[in-house]
Amino acid sequence: MTNTLLQQGRVVDPSTGRDETRDVFISDGRIVGLSTTAAPLPPGTEVIDCRGLIITPGLIDMHTHVFEGLGDFCVKPDAVGVDAGVPVVVDGGTSGVATFDISRHAVIDHPETKTKVLAFVDPCQLYLATKDFICHKLRIADDLKNLDPESLADCIDRNRDVLVGLKARACHVGDPEFSPFLAGAQEASDGMPVMVHLGRFPHTPVITPVALLNQLRSGDIITHAFRGAGGMLGPDGKVVPQFRDAVDRGVVLDMGHSGTDFRFREARRLLDQGYMPDTASTDLNIFTVNGPVFSLVENMTKLLALGIALHDVIAMATTNVARAIGRVDEFGSLQEGRTADISLLRIRSDGPFAVSDGHEVIESAQAVEAVGCLRAGVYRATKPMASYAANGKTWMEPPPDQDW
Repeated sequence: MTNTLLQQGRVVDPSTGRDETRDVFISDGRIVGLSTTAAPLPPGTEVIDCRGLIITPGLIDMHTHVFEGLGDFCVKPDAVGVDAGVPVVVDGGTSGVATFDISRHAVIDHPETKTKVLAFVDPCQLYLATKDFICHKLRIADDLKNLDPESLADCIDRNRDVLVGLKARACHVGDPEFSPFLAGAQEASDGMPVMVHLGRFPHTPVITPVALLNQLRSGDIITHAFRGAGGMLGPDGKVVPQFRDAVDRGVVLDMGHSGTDFRFREARRLLDQGYMPDTASTDLNIFTVNGPVFSLVENMTKLLALGIALHDVIAMATTNVARAIGRVDEFGSLQEGRTADISLLRIRSDGPFAVSDGHEVIESAQAVEAVGCLRAGVYRATKPMASYAANGKTWMEPPPDQDW
């Protein structure tokens, strides 16, 4: 039996509203109890001093690309997961149906993968997220022959334990008001959300933003919802009615930063009208892991810089994500009996801290720093992490005809 005590940390758990100093006791990978007073410990208990730290439910990055070896776009799951203070990551549709099982064996189930990896699957038979957009270049991302509902249903049934939804690229085949790929994903989803990419692709046309908004159901997810020129705002700077209606019926707004898909200017305009991100994902990939995204905690710092309260920012990386992916019974809470997926954070106030969306630089009075995390009760200290404040601009500019 292995026992760990997280001693005297500030427990912030948005799922319960708790914000108080507590000890958190973990035994055999599960949360046993939270206590305000010291108690006798079993012999051999590992004690982690958490004074000055925040103890949160394990951070969850809802949009990453971590199917390393499938194409040339992905990063190592542990590099953006447990080594960055994030016990749970979700691959954002790197793979279509035909390659999902081999991706699962190579990454999700691989014994060397210490991060909990979940995934969205693209509804197409063949889809690979690659840095040259090969499936768009070859025009199979908008080929109806690439949809096979029966095979898609079989893939979902085989992988229900790790699939949290489908990731649709809303391409069309002649009608800019309708995407059969989005429709196919929704028809197959069986209660799971469909995440949609807001923005363009080279080579393949996508439906209009208004058509996209009209086609989304409650629980579906717009990733890159705060990108520039996303069509969520009209010429008058106000949200378009279809955006308001989509949010009112329960469509989830995901940050989905990536390199070109989040803008402070757009976020300020939406925040001023009462629309906050529901989730704070990164879309980390080989182009963005060395900036401007860097990490999930860097995203959290950017949200603080926009004036969003710390409790809300933590919820956007924990509880809200668990709800969006339909896993509230497993993740996003520090309730007793849960698997001990826990993050330890330090809130630095020795700034200001510069942050960049890849275009504009602003300052935050505070920064979120990952200290370590527990994945199923096993503690890993965070490895040294880059940030804009520490490293400045370290990334290349994207080609003028591409988003990444």
